[in-house]
Amino acid sequence: MDEFLELVALEPALDETIVTTTHRVGRKVPNLTVRGMDEHDIFAMAPLIDCDRVHWDTVDDFDPSVLVADLGMEAYTRRWSDGQHRVWVLKGRGYEARELIKQWCLEHDVEPVNMRVEANVPFRNLDLIPGTLFQDLVAAAVAWLYPRTHAIRRRIVADIDLVEDQDLRSMMYLFISDHADRYDADRVGRNGTLNFTAFILGKLRTWPQDVARTAFGRNVVGDRVTLHRAADQIHADEHRHPTEVELADALHTSVTDLRHREQAIADLSNLRNYRSLSSSGVDSEQMDFVQVAADVDVEQEATSYARSAAFTRAIMSAVTEPTAPHSRRAQDPLALAAVYLTFWEDLPRPAVARELEVLPKTAAAAVNRVLEHVGRADLS
Repeated sequence: MDEFLELVALEPALDETIVTTTHRVGRKVPNLTVRGMDEHDIFAMAPLIDCDRVHWDTVDDFDPSVLVADLGMEAYTRRWSDGQHRVWVLKGRGYEARELIKQWCLEHDVEPVNMRVEANVPFRNLDLIPGTLFQDLVAAAVAWLYPRTHAIRRRIVADIDLVEDQDLRSMMYLFISDHADRYDADRVGRNGTLNFTAFILGKLRTWPQDVARTAFGRNVVGDRVTLHRAADQIHADEHRHPTEVELADALHTSVTDLRHREQAIADLSNLRNYRSLSSSGVDSEQMDFVQVAADVDVEQEATSYARSAAFTRAIMSAVTEPTAPHSRRAQDPLALAAVYLTFWEDLPRPAVARELEVLPKTAAAAVNRVLEHVGRADLS
C-alpha cells in the first residue's frame, strides 16, 4: 500500500471550497493524479464517443471480440465483470448491429439470449490508454473510496451471504473499471467539471445490486417470474398449490437446483433498496456529484439506509398484498419484476416490456401499481 501511495496524489487544493445545492459549504471531491498525470489527461487518451450498445447473454462461454471484425462497421467490445457481452457501435447503428450479430450467432452456432439495444450512450475505448495507466487510475479511485464507504460495505456483507469482507476491495475495483467506459470528463455542473471520483461516488448507489447480480446471477428475476406463472397456472387449472417437481419442470431443472434458485430469490428479495424511488426519474449521470459537503459523512449521505429500507418494505408490501378486495391473488410477480428491472437494472420501459415479454403499457401499468402503493405508504 505504501508503494502504491507513492504513485497517487489525492489531496484537494486549498481553494476548492464550494457551496452545495443545499446551500452548505463543502469541498470538491479531488482529482486523481497517477504517475504525475492528472486524470483528465489520462482519459483524454480515450476520447468519448456517442454510441449505441448491444448487449446480451449466451448459453455457453463466448468472446464477442471474435465477431467485431465481421460486422462491417466501426465497433468496439469490452468485458464487464457481470459476464454479459457488449458491443458498441456508432450512434444510430445499434439496431442494425443487433441484426448482424444475431445473424453471425446463427451462422456460428452461438445461442444468444435476451439481446437488446441501448441507444445513444457515451463510450470510451479504454484500450487506447497505454501501459497500466488506466489500471493505476482505478486503483487510485479504490484507495480514495474504499475507506469512505464503510457503511455500505458492512451492509453488503450482512445482506449477501456469498460475499465476504475480504472480497469487497476487488469487487469495488471491478465495479469502477466496469463503469469507467461511460465517464464524461467534459460535463460541467454548477461547481465545475465532473471528475472521475465524483462520477463513481454517484454510481455507488447501484453497487449493492451489482454485487448481488454477481453473486446470484441476473436469472433470478426470470426464475421468479417463471415460478409464479407456473404456480398461477396450476392454481387456475387444478385449484391447488404446485409441487416442487412441477415447479422444477417449469424451470427445466432438478428439485435440488430449484431449491438453490429459490434461496437465491429469497436472498435477493431481502436486499435493502439502496436507490430511492423518489429519484427514479433522474439519470444518475445527469446529477451533479462534483461536490461533497464538508460537514457530511460521504457514505451516510450517499446511502440513507433507513429511508431506503422503508421504500423496500413499501415495495414488497405492494407486490405481496392482494390487488383487490376479496382477491385470491396474494402476489404480483409481474410488478416485482417490472420494478426490479426499472429501478435496479435502470432499463427503460420498452426494454422492461421486452424482457418480460409483455406489452409496454402492461409493464408501465405494473410499475405504476407499485408506485401508487408506495405513494400511499407512510415512509417516515
